[in-house]
Amino acid sequence: MIKIKNVTFGYGSRRNQPLFQSFNLEVQKGETVLITGINGTGKTTLLRLMAGVLLPQSGNIEYARELGEDPRAKIGFISDQMNLYEEMTLSAAIQYHSEMYKISQFDMSLLEKTRLPLDKQIKDLSAGQKLIFHLSLILSSRPELLLIDEVIHSIDAYLREVFLKSVIELMAQQEMTVIMVNLNFHDIEMIPQRVILLRNGEIAVDESVEDLKQKVKKVTSKAEIADDLPVLFSSTFADTCEYYLYPFEERFRQVLEGEVMDLNLNDIIKAFIGGEYV
Repeated sequence: MIKIKNVTFGYGSRRNQPLFQSFNLEVQKGETVLITGINGTGKTTLLRLMAGVLLPQSGNIEYARELGEDPRAKIGFISDQMNLYEEMTLSAAIQYHSEMYKISQFDMSLLEKTRLPLDKQIKDLSAGQKLIFHLSLILSSRPELLLIDEVIHSIDAYLREVFLKSVIELMAQQEMTVIMVNLNFHDIEMIPQRVILLRNGEIAVDESVEDLKQKVKKVTSKAEIADDLPVLFSSTFADTCEYYLYPFEERFRQVLEGEVMDLNLNDIIKAFIGGEYV
């Protein structure tokens, strides 16, 4: 679906010390990928490069043939800085968007679920309402590649659920590729198949979610564990320590004192992020 080959990119004065240097990544059609990492590691920049909003200084970004001569027409990009038709009403914006993308029948179901008034100006919507409306516009053009920046945390629980259900439904209807950036993983537990952790402009971890659940374990113990075990992150509560191990091997159980626990995706990512700050 998309292949990033030897891409180098930096902003302004950092062009001589780029954020990405000879960066490579390939995402297959139909994959759902979560990109994570601490703030400032380039997650949003990477999405903008994929969307064609930014252009690399060197290297190439290649798209699958089904995206056509202008891949941007088949890419839906939900940015953390949504630039909508602020002065338009929702109705006028829908008409303009439909004409631009040759949409014969706009799907109003998402707007009806959230009771967005069509005669209201976009500038008067809340952040959550703008996100839902933006999603309606993007999904109406049935994108092949959907890029979602770190926006889900900014909306209330109901709109967040509507947003995610709409994405999941479209994933089920067509083999859409989804690449998302998020630091709040509880809500998106069921979406990603693959996790990519960025560190200093490079890929530090690239694993399937299923493999991560096998390879990352939490050990709760009152005793210190051996120095040669691969501790990703640790924390202490009173007289008890929590150790997050990666990559975990079954033979470790023979030498560990304490309880070995499986983790959900949210706790796995928190361990990786915590380890980045140590």
